[in-house]
Amino acid sequence: MALVDAPDVAGDRDAGPAPVDGPRLWILFLVLLGVAAVLRIPTFSNRVFNSDEAYLATQAQSLIHGGRLYLDTVDRKPPLVPYLYAAVFRITGSSDLGPVRVLAVVAQAVTAVLLGAEARRRFRWHYAGLVAGLLYLLAASGFRPLDAQAASFEVFMLPFMTAAFVLGVRGRSTASGLMLAVATLTKQTALVAIVPLAWLAWRARRGRGLVLLSASFGLGIVVTAAVFGWHDFFRWVFTSNGSYLDASGVLGYALRLGYHQTLWFLFGSLALVLLTPLAWSHWREDLDLWLWLATGVIAVVAGLRFFGHYYLQLLPPLTLLGMRGLTAVPRLRRVPACLLVAILALGPAAYFLGPAFTGHNSKDTRVALAVGAYVAAHTTAGQRVLVWGQAPEVYWSSDRRPAVRFATTGFVTGTSGGRPHDHVGERYAVPGAWKDFLDDLQHHPPVLIANMSTANQRQASHYPPSHYPQFARYLARGGWHRVATVDGVEILRPSGSS
Repeated sequence: MALVDAPDVAGDRDAGPAPVDGPRLWILFLVLLGVAAVLRIPTFSNRVFNSDEAYLATQAQSLIHGGRLYLDTVDRKPPLVPYLYAAVFRITGSSDLGPVRVLAVVAQAVTAVLLGAEARRRFRWHYAGLVAGLLYLLAASGFRPLDAQAASFEVFMLPFMTAAFVLGVRGRSTASGLMLAVATLTKQTALVAIVPLAWLAWRARRGRGLVLLSASFGLGIVVTAAVFGWHDFFRWVFTSNGSYLDASGVLGYALRLGYHQTLWFLFGSLALVLLTPLAWSHWREDLDLWLWLATGVIAVVAGLRFFGHYYLQLLPPLTLLGMRGLTAVPRLRRVPACLLVAILALGPAAYFLGPAFTGHNSKDTRVALAVGAYVAAHTTAGQRVLVWGQAPEVYWSSDRRPAVRFATTGFVTGTSGGRPHDHVGERYAVPGAWKDFLDDLQHHPPVLIANMSTANQRQASHYPPSHYPQFARYLARGGWHRVATVDGVEILRPSGSS
C-alpha cells in the first residue's frame, strides 16, 4: 500500500488530496491481471506477432550460448529486454515465446495498477483506481495485433516509466531517477520523461530534488555502460541511431504514414481522447501530466517512423488525464458517463481483438518459418548460418546462431520499417556496420545462406546481393551457389557443398 498511502515530501501545499478508501492494492492488481490476461489471450498462441520478438529471441539464444551483447549480437536497443528473454529461455529450457508473453501480461497489469494507485491519490474517487486500470488496459488493446499482443520493448518499458512518475509525484526523486534509468535501459524513448520528473523534483525539493534525480538516473546509465563497455554501449544504444532518425528524402512518405497511424491510434484510444480535453480546466493541477504527454508525443514523432507500438508510450499520461476529465463530471451524472466511456473503450478494443483471436501468421512469417525448418533440418546445432534479409524468424525457429552480429541485414542494406521500399543501399547503412559484417563472416563463416531477397516479400526485391558489391564479391570468392529453393527463397552453399 506504500504507493497509495505514502505522503508527498513536498509539504502540504504540494501534497495533493489524500487517498480515499477503495480496493486494496493487491486486490486491484489481481483484478487487473485477470483483465490483462483475457485481453491478451491471443498472445498465448503460436503466432509470431512481429519481427521484433524474433529478433529479441535470436539475441537471447546467442546470449545463452555465450554471446556478448553489443559484440556478438547487436541491435540499436538497450540491454534489459534481450537479457529478459534470455533469462526466460534459460529458466524454461526452450525458446518458446509463450513464457515471455506471460511476463508481458504481468507488465501490463503492473502499469495498470500503478496508474490506478495514482488515480486514487489524485482524484479522491472510490473507483478511480479500478476505472483507470481498466481504461489503460482497454486502450492498450486498441492496436493491431502485431503492436498490442507482442512482448515488445514498450510493454516492458511502461511499468518502470510509470513507477518513476508515481515516485516523482510523491517527492521520491532518488527512486524516481533510478526507475527512469531502468526504463531507459529498456527503451531509449523513456528518457523524455525526465522533463516531467524534473518538474516534480523541483516542485518537491527545488535544486536538491534535481540533483538527486539526475544523480540517480546518471548512476544507473553509467554503471550499465561500464558493465558493457563504454564504446559499444553508447554506440549501439545512443550514437548509432542517427541514420535511424534521419528522414531526409522521405518526409512526404513518413508524414502520410504518421497521419494514418495517428488516426488508428485516436480510434483505438477513443475514450481517453474524448475525455482528455475535459481535463484542460485543471491544467495547473495536472501540469506534470501534460508535460508527460507532451514529451511522449516527442518520443513518438522522433525519427518519423510511426510504428503503432510507439504510441503505447502515450497511454499512461492519457489515462490519468482521461480520469481527470471523467472525475470532472458531477457525481450524479458519473454513472451514465462511465457507461458511455465503457462503450467507447470496449468498441475499439473488440474491433482489434477480433483479428488477434482469428488471425494467423502473415505470409512473410510463414515463409521465414518454412526456411527456418529447412535450415534446422540441413545444419547441425553448432553451425552458423546467414539470412540475407529481414527475417530473424529463421534464426529463432531453427535455433541456429547468425554468422554475423546482426539478426537482420538492414544494418548494411538500409532496409528498414517506416521507410519506402526503395530507400535502400549502402549509403543508408549504419556507419561501421559493413566492416563488422565482413569481419564476422571471416571469423564465423556460414555453412548456408538464405537469400530472402528472392522471396515475394514487400521489400525483398530491393536488396539483392548484386546491389551490394562487397557482399557480391564475398559470394563470388566462396563459389556460393543455389542448392534449393524454399517458398521462393534461395538456399546457397559454398563451393564443394551440395
